[in-house]
Amino acid sequence: MFFVLSKTLGLLLEPLIIPYLCLICAVLAFWRRRRLLGRFSVMTAILLPLLYGVIPLSSQPLRFLENHIKPADLAERQIDGIIVLGGFTGDGVVAESRNQPSLGPAAERFTAALQWHLKFPDKPMVFSGFSGRLVPDGASEAEIVRQLLDDLAVDRTHILFENKSRNTYENARYSYDLMAPTPGSHWILITSAAHMPRAIGSFRAAGWSGILGYPVDYQTPETGYSRYWDIGHGTGLVGRALHEYAGLLVYWLSGRSSDFLPS
Repeated sequence: MFFVLSKTLGLLLEPLIIPYLCLICAVLAFWRRRRLLGRFSVMTAILLPLLYGVIPLSSQPLRFLENHIKPADLAERQIDGIIVLGGFTGDGVVAESRNQPSLGPAAERFTAALQWHLKFPDKPMVFSGFSGRLVPDGASEAEIVRQLLDDLAVDRTHILFENKSRNTYENARYSYDLMAPTPGSHWILITSAAHMPRAIGSFRAAGWSGILGYPVDYQTPETGYSRYWDIGHGTGLVGRALHEYAGLLVYWLSGRSSDFLPS
């Protein structure tokens, strides 16, 4: 139920849906003869898409999340395993139809996983994720990753697949059940930088200790701005930020994360 609600109610946080919601509010306000509220809603619906294009405004919330957790210093650490969160594969229907595995926008999760697997080839590496779609269809994430690894001739002796989870908390819980980590062990956690705070909180709430975050897939520079006016790019940044902040709040309130903004 939690997964279904998160996917359906999450549609209301899409940046391009919000102006339409404002217009609906405007219609209701004028119908109730609340002209001031109606005018405000109309102006908000007009201005929001333009404000999305102002990159210093639209990128700052996401940049805060991406800068919040720095990559762990792994030079002197004893590493016991690697966990890679799903969400980086392409369309499962296309992959199955074309018989060709594909990577999505967060492909750095996969490339970083290979990087650390080469450094620690004898340590277990877990790819965690089944499908984040409301109605799964086509090849699963695990099937796509297996084919990618085989195409790249990567030895899968120490690679495991947690292929049941559909959200971040399930990633943490099912991976914990699969690996049963011992107290004091250290595991590298690989996911997108904006997603890392929620992932860290979920893993701690599921009982993991000694998680070392290795964020990838950055969408904003650490300082400064790569663009100053781009409505399409800005809309994407706002959408991702809304998704993560809402997820942080809901996970914290529901006990699926140890803190609202884990560090």
